[in-house]
Amino acid sequence: MTSQQRIEHWLARWVDLMTRRAIWVVVLGALITLGGGWYSATHLTMDTNNADLISKRVGWRQDSVAYQKAFPIYVDNLAVVVDGATPDLASSAVKRLAKTLRSQPELFESVYVPGGGKFFARNGLLYLKPDKLNALANRLVRIQPLLGRLSTDPTLVTFFDLLGQAMAPDAPVQLSLSPVFGELADVFDANRRGHFDQMSWQGLIGGDQPGVSSQRFIIVKPRLDYDALLPAAAPMQAIRDGATKLHLDAAHGVRVRQTGEVALSDEELQSVTQGAAWGALAATLLVGIILYMGLRSWALMGASLASLVAGLVGTATFAALFVGRLNLISIAFAVLYIGLGIDYAIHVCLRYREAMLEQEGELAEHALAVRRALQTAISDVGVSLALCAFTTAAGFFAFIPTSYSGVAELGLISGVGMFISLVVSLTFLPAVLALMKPRVPARFRRRRILQAPFIGQRSQRTIWAGAIIVAIACAATLPFISFNPSTLDLKDPNSESVKTYRDLLAHSAHSPLTLETTRPTLAAAQRLAGQLAAQPHVASARTIGDYVPSHQDQKLTTIGDLALTMALSPPDMSQRAGFAARRQAVAQFADALAVYRQGDKGADAGPAARLSASLKAWQSWFAKLSASRQRDVLSGLHDAILGGFAPQVAALSASMNAQRITLANLPPAIRHRWIGRDGGYRVEVEPSGNLEYTAPMKAFVASAQQIAPHITGAPVLELAAGRTVSQAFLQAFVYAGVFITLFLLVLLRSIVDTLRVMAPLALSGLILSATTVWLGIPFNFANVIALPLLLGVGVDSGIHVVHRLRQHHRDDGPFLGTSTARAVVLSSLTTMAGFGSLAFSHHAGTASMGQLLTIGMVAILVTTLIVVPSLFGTRQRPARNKNV
Repeated sequence: MTSQQRIEHWLARWVDLMTRRAIWVVVLGALITLGGGWYSATHLTMDTNNADLISKRVGWRQDSVAYQKAFPIYVDNLAVVVDGATPDLASSAVKRLAKTLRSQPELFESVYVPGGGKFFARNGLLYLKPDKLNALANRLVRIQPLLGRLSTDPTLVTFFDLLGQAMAPDAPVQLSLSPVFGELADVFDANRRGHFDQMSWQGLIGGDQPGVSSQRFIIVKPRLDYDALLPAAAPMQAIRDGATKLHLDAAHGVRVRQTGEVALSDEELQSVTQGAAWGALAATLLVGIILYMGLRSWALMGASLASLVAGLVGTATFAALFVGRLNLISIAFAVLYIGLGIDYAIHVCLRYREAMLEQEGELAEHALAVRRALQTAISDVGVSLALCAFTTAAGFFAFIPTSYSGVAELGLISGVGMFISLVVSLTFLPAVLALMKPRVPARFRRRRILQAPFIGQRSQRTIWAGAIIVAIACAATLPFISFNPSTLDLKDPNSESVKTYRDLLAHSAHSPLTLETTRPTLAAAQRLAGQLAAQPHVASARTIGDYVPSHQDQKLTTIGDLALTMALSPPDMSQRAGFAARRQAVAQFADALAVYRQGDKGADAGPAARLSASLKAWQSWFAKLSASRQRDVLSGLHDAILGGFAPQVAALSASMNAQRITLANLPPAIRHRWIGRDGGYRVEVEPSGNLEYTAPMKAFVASAQQIAPHITGAPVLELAAGRTVSQAFLQAFVYAGVFITLFLLVLLRSIVDTLRVMAPLALSGLILSATTVWLGIPFNFANVIALPLLLGVGVDSGIHVVHRLRQHHRDDGPFLGTSTARAVVLSSLTTMAGFGSLAFSHHAGTASMGQLLTIGMVAILVTTLIVVPSLFGTRQRPARNKNV
């Protein structure tokens, strides 16, 4: 008895035991599945940190980890982006929302407003350059009489009267009126259309002050709940609720959005888990449909799906026990398992059906016939299934030795899952079939799903020529293959955090993609910042020293003199002129504007003409309204024009109390962001361009690394991760290729047959690589697993086809009409169903993985069924009756 015969005999005895004790095997299997499902559901966690996809042993990861230990305040942050129709609205919204968030310490560890708070309100003018401060002081002195009168009587009547005086030819102070004309035109247009708008007094009074922007930020460090599916769900919802409660919405000229590390991770986790759940459901449904079409038996399909569920839960339990977590890539194991794990059940069920037909009429007792058919099926396919489990697992295991820990964990989980599926198919599945005792209709005796002619010499040469042409065409595209290192491109492009992040990259004055490093002393940090600032592609380099203004003596003198002049009383905004007085004030201002426009007004002419047109349209619309409606409109006009006046007067008064700034009296909120726990001083480097694209990011990082080789930050992490993953991909591909080649040599004991198996895999790999170029789908952190994985999966079909053609070469008709071809097609379709369901995920990385895996499986199926048979000779043998 040969070794293979001994294994087949042992498998037959094993199946006989499983079928005789079928009820106990099924009950035990069900209990294990239920227990494993509970354990994995309660112990398997999720890690959404993209940085953790790479091993911490890598040098650039160690730099990043060291920086995070020194500055934990920058870890797990939320960036709340507040956009206002005016700088006043943005400042007010940030102040109110930050106060609301600080009142919830159970959700927020810290709330920091860059450039906000009492410190900057008091000392903001010290951060202006001396010439800009002098220009602002001169401007404020000139308009002080206007501000003083309006502070005393903050009404529309006074406002329009003052503006009329400023337009008069003999005005005591000549001012550029273009800014106020533009603001008023916007107010009148919005008021007429029923839209919200408010005049920006912050821009009109102190346009040169620091922090004058319509976009402000709140940096929040939330308390994350890792027991929840989405750790930041509660803090993020609290921010939304706070914005809603404070009416910070478009109807009030404000937009509040969330982005940053935490928001990106939570929304990515949501898209990944939803995609995985829907993908698993879609894959199960598609696999069920394909199974029924291939097996044409509800019983066989039900047994196959039951074994699929048992194996899937078993794999999840292994992940919970030995890995403990899933990452943004390894979560795809479920869908991959559904597509791959069902193959084993397909081969068992198809062989069982054939065995039942072969012994039809031989045994009177159906139960005995079922047990004997199962023994035949398992003994025939058990060895080949074990071999396929080894080769498929090899494709997964190839990533374990690499530094790409994200895919290494997927490889470990899915690779072990293949062996779990093998065990389930050899134990649980036969027991289920033994209990169900499915019958096989006679119409399946010689059913063929494909018909094809014999491959003669002419067609054989045509296939070879076609394969060579395709290989050359695909190989020509290899230099154009690209790898996209952007983790942002992997996420759902429609999520709020991603859209906001991209908006900041393209339009914000401060890029979120900065570089950071530390030095032991402030002097060393400032020296390094100076060197970095002089580098190309660098906009600025800052340290905590930049928060200590220069020329403070000169500036404090200027501010002190200004404070004596700008003694403004807080305006009483409850004062409002009467209805008739307000209406008359607007009419008089319209007349004054018409007179003003008659002269040569230079730069003010254009804004004055626009304001005149807006005011005329408003008056025409206003005249048609009822008296009560006119009252409401004028009340709204008062709020739109003067609503931001009082806060700006208060801010201006506060800025007159500036004090000398030193490192010692900087607020703790600033010191903690620039001086680390280890006493090191932080250096932050901002880029001069938009880093949304790889080329400017590479230039920025290379320029900074010339001065500081160990500098870290998101741009460094992305580019370095891309290099690490590319190396891991090549390493895994080599590992998988070498192992599978050696495995085939040992298994087939033939170099020629090994080449026959590997040929379609090589051609499929070229086709897949070329497809990424033709369709513009670059390799990324998620889909890079495609080639090594397809190498392991694709070799299974090649093994079955070569084994079939070696033993039954042309002896029972065309190969495409055999049961082997039927099994290969059916198992490939189920695998494609599992992979294909990933392509519809909202998570761009998961979707690209599904796309490439599906394309690769199609290529493998076609090349295996066409190329491999053509590699065998065309000589015919006598036909046999046995259908394998």
